[in-house]
Amino acid sequence: MLGGPTPALPDRCRFMSEEEAPAQLSEQPAPAEEAAPGRGARRRRGRRRPRWPLAAAAGAFLLAGSAVALGFMKLPYYAQWPGPVEEVSDLITVEGGPAVYELNGGVYMLTVSLREVNAFELAQGWLDPEVDLVEREAIRPKGVTPEQYRRASLAMMDGSKDAAVAAALSYLGWEYGVTGEGVLVASVMEGSPADGRLEAGDVIVEVGGAGAAAMEDGVEAIRAKQVGDPVRLTVQRGGRVVEVEVILAEHPDEPGRPMVGFEPRTFRPSLELPFEIEIETRGKGGPSAGVMYALALVDMLTEEDLVGGNIVAGTGTISADGGVGPIGGVRQKVAAAQAAGARYVLVPDLNYEEAVTARREGVEIHPVSTLEEAVGVLEGLPAAS
Repeated sequence: MLGGPTPALPDRCRFMSEEEAPAQLSEQPAPAEEAAPGRGARRRRGRRRPRWPLAAAAGAFLLAGSAVALGFMKLPYYAQWPGPVEEVSDLITVEGGPAVYELNGGVYMLTVSLREVNAFELAQGWLDPEVDLVEREAIRPKGVTPEQYRRASLAMMDGSKDAAVAAALSYLGWEYGVTGEGVLVASVMEGSPADGRLEAGDVIVEVGGAGAAAMEDGVEAIRAKQVGDPVRLTVQRGGRVVEVEVILAEHPDEPGRPMVGFEPRTFRPSLELPFEIEIETRGKGGPSAGVMYALALVDMLTEEDLVGGNIVAGTGTISADGGVGPIGGVRQKVAAAQAAGARYVLVPDLNYEEAVTARREGVEIHPVSTLEEAVGVLEGLPAAS
């Protein structure tokens, strides 16, 4: 139809209803007997079927489709709730070294579970006091895929294990070495000799022709030179090797000390240990178990009973020098500790104020900033009855 009103069909062309059909097929009455238009028997029209069932069905279909879509569509939030709790000493194996003592009690590592949420899970999270909803970019930065985040998390766990072993051995007085595959350029200082010559992510494998397998190698090679000396660096960059020459400048905070002007780290570090120590992770990622790995290892290698029959849980990153750093999800971790039966919970001092807001009953929370403080907390606990 191109437009305009639809012309009325003549009666003979009108479609017949089931009731009209018999009358139309019978003999026609004589003209004299016809009823005048508008008077006598009225022409009967076909019944209209109600339209509301169709509309209701369409509405139900749309609602069902919307519900399915909301169930599959992820929102830019993570739900964070109490995760599994594990006995740390069960994950550590020590061989070929000093005597290993069985723990009298338990030392637990705490975790959180994370999941991107849909609209229904978001609503559930709002209603659950043990669940925190965190913006996606606070967990997984923009541009980072879930697989990249997973790999980074596993790498942080590997680094945490090495740092925990180093911290525990240092505390106990054992010496160890560190080696790697070069000196990583973590960042470049603006206006320094490295500015414009080195890039973040570069790996320096030689300094002045001498190999540099770890950060300490590079630092010592530079310190052996004078301010103003030229230094040739062999650098791995994006799958190729480049030679870079810099003129050493004076360190702004240490007069007379030469510097290149970048933040160094050991690339792919590994420890050279006096005996074999293995820590099993069972697929878990992140750095927050570090302090408990170190604490359990100290107790296992110490004849004195540190735990005293207690169940102690905790969380916190650790550095090779024994420093304890902050973590995420501390409220959920305190809840997990209580569910596991822990009486005492160790948390980084920077997380203490948040930790004490967690719902708990009969659980003592102790803030620590170093491994030495964590050991001191264990030594000060009353023996379990």
